[in-house]
Amino acid sequence: MSRQSLSKADRKVTDLSGEPTFAEVRTRAELPDEFFALFLDPTFFWPHPDDTLERAQLAKIDLALAQCDLRPGMTLLDVGCGWGTTMLRAMDTYGVNAIGLTPSRNQYRYVRNLLVDRVVRGRPYGGVRLQGWEEFDRRADRIVCIGAFDPFGRDRYGEFFEFAYRTLRADGVLLLQAVVGDNRDDLCANGIQHTGIDDAFIRFLTETIFGGGPLLPPSGRDPKGVTAYAEDAGFTVTGMQSMGPHYATALDQWTDALHEHRDRAIELAGPDTYDAYIRYLTGCADYARRGRIDVMQFTCTKPGPPH
Repeated sequence: MSRQSLSKADRKVTDLSGEPTFAEVRTRAELPDEFFALFLDPTFFWPHPDDTLERAQLAKIDLALAQCDLRPGMTLLDVGCGWGTTMLRAMDTYGVNAIGLTPSRNQYRYVRNLLVDRVVRGRPYGGVRLQGWEEFDRRADRIVCIGAFDPFGRDRYGEFFEFAYRTLRADGVLLLQAVVGDNRDDLCANGIQHTGIDDAFIRFLTETIFGGGPLLPPSGRDPKGVTAYAEDAGFTVTGMQSMGPHYATALDQWTDALHEHRDRAIELAGPDTYDAYIRYLTGCADYARRGRIDVMQFTCTKPGPPH
């Protein structure tokens, strides 16, 4: 039976806890680029209600780059470079040489073509590699990782920070943007109860959508948070920026766009995947408004040489 022919009753099952599951959800790697293009303008920042998605995207990128202390001639490594927007913005604004890493062949080809055109016009150097960060063997002055951290999984978080620390030169900066969860100790201290429904949604989010481990809290040691992983690798965390309310606004926009293109989305990805992404977008917007999840930028600085 094809994905398209599955009825709603056939597609959804219920586990023993009463939590609906999605039997035929396709992974991010399996989904065609057009599916995401139907609804997802790659921004997690919405500085003003009158801003367009394009302006919001650039504002989010500018916020991240401004924390990196970029200077002309530096080498910027973009881990999970996507369609190259952050790389090109950094090259044009700061005159840096940028290297992007992506596991996607489509993104690799797209960014490569953009960069070839820039070389012809004499712009700052840029390169893109079809590889993971584990395979990168050069040095960099700055690293940005925007939206690519979440699928790594808990067993690789420490390895990523160690890689970043090892790759950066002295006085280097890592700018990490990630989705983070709440800390249960903080919830209890504020009289907020964490329920089984919360557990089920976060499990759905991390396993079905992100394909990684549980969401990290921004800080703390038990459970271990983002800042703890960074500090254990040798970094000093010099900045933390929350974007939760703006994230919720962007999620609302994405939900409306996906609803509008429902038929085409189901044709491309199947009904289970469509339903799962609607649940992801609406659920995350609700959790972001209630402060239960957030999108945060972490500025992590590597110490300089001893004087």
